[in-house]
Amino acid sequence: MSDSNLEHEGDFYRASKNPLGERLVYNLLIRPSLRRAFGGVYVYVHPEALRLRRNPPMPVIFCMNHSGWFDGYVAALINRLVFQHDGYMMMEQKRLDSTFFFTWVGVFGINRESPRSAVASLQYSAEVLAERPGRSLWMFPQGMVRHSDYRPVELYNGTSNIARRLGKCALVPVAARYDFLEQQPPEAFARIGPPIFVDAEREPVNQKELTERLTAALTAEMDTLRGHVVAYDHTPYRKLLSGRQSVDQVWDGVLQSAGRAFDTVRGKRPQP
Repeated sequence: MSDSNLEHEGDFYRASKNPLGERLVYNLLIRPSLRRAFGGVYVYVHPEALRLRRNPPMPVIFCMNHSGWFDGYVAALINRLVFQHDGYMMMEQKRLDSTFFFTWVGVFGINRESPRSAVASLQYSAEVLAERPGRSLWMFPQGMVRHSDYRPVELYNGTSNIARRLGKCALVPVAARYDFLEQQPPEAFARIGPPIFVDAEREPVNQKELTERLTAALTAEMDTLRGHVVAYDHTPYRKLLSGRQSVDQVWDGVLQSAGRAFDTVRGKRPQP
């Protein structure tokens, strides 16, 4: 299996992970972009999904709704700070044509306009996951950007196709949305539901039925997340990353600093 990212093999780019490239893309692009764009990134992880951290006993496929441009960045952040897997991600081939450096962090292409190429990408996905323990794949099985409130949720069969090829894996639904709440910048939220375990030795994989089951699970997580966000309820969610402050928060900080400086000049002990 070649890891060349600059040569088309079956009309899609393959991942070309390397430690230096991962650090550069994460520290210079992904993390700063999220901090500039959002007031914070929040995540809820179901306890059963949390058991798949670090060294999962089987390949893990995270199935995330595709609601906006930042989905891949949020997925990368969650993988790095929560699951800590040797993670990979599937992306539209035409986007990788101009951003090939994403292959350095494990991104590879899929060309849905070519059935032959799409099948080759699915086979490659299964090979990558089966090649070494501790690997996971992040996918956007809607295949296109849809508003997080768009219903019905419709998924392609690619995820269940990979699951059938693997024979044994865990499918994890991930709901994401971006909303303006109490402060000036928007907030990013992700809700990770319980895994769907696939074991072909115990039960043959029916792709259609598995896709329907995954669709129902992802829809449920998206609906629950919407309910929490509409209610301004951050309680179930952990803040993974702090971002930019709103104008009033910055101004409050300026006033507090000015007040402490004024008290110091007057010889008063600064308040903690």
